[in-house]
Amino acid sequence: MTWLGNSFANIILAAVFPRFCVTCGAEGKLLCKSCAVTWWHEPPQAENDHVAFFAYANPVVRKLICAWKYDYDLSAFTILKDQARDLLPEFKQGMKALGVQAIVPLPLSAHRLRERGFNQSQLIAEWLGQELDLPVLDALERNHRRGHQADRTDEERKQAMSDSPFLLKITKALPSTVLLVDDVWTTGATMLAAKKILESDEKTKAFGFTLAKG
Repeated sequence: MTWLGNSFANIILAAVFPRFCVTCGAEGKLLCKSCAVTWWHEPPQAENDHVAFFAYANPVVRKLICAWKYDYDLSAFTILKDQARDLLPEFKQGMKALGVQAIVPLPLSAHRLRERGFNQSQLIAEWLGQELDLPVLDALERNHRRGHQADRTDEERKQAMSDSPFLLKITKALPSTVLLVDDVWTTGATMLAAKKILESDEKTKAFGFTLAKG
């Protein structure tokens, strides 16, 4: 199903199956106005060249991301962007200090992209590109399908990434410093596999960003 198809389907589903707040259950939105105001969340501490805006252990974050990725509800991403607004000024300063020159989203397999209709990492990268005034590079591709990481144990995730599922898609030289973007960091196996490919020529440094970590 295409992105347009998913969007149309969401309109139909919203009419037949209204959205309910993931916190209080009120009908109307995935996060109602009252809960959005009172919802408290603290970003995880930045470490290992990686920054995240939300803790995935936070049940509201987890439900919103699952609604976005698996129910194809794009309004969840809008809510997360709104909640991250106050974090952007410091984040911008940090990326400027690191000398980040471009943003690279993690690709989906062709099968997963057809199934979902959009690449959530691409949408995050485009959002950050606008906020940071940086180009988004389509620099990576999947070399084969490996199934849902969410269905695996931590050890299985790491094993699945031992033979990197990523290839460089572009032949021109990468910028010296890039921001690698994905939606969630759990074990870090997927992002570290992609980071290894980007840094393979030893002329590029890749920092990581995910909406959530944990």
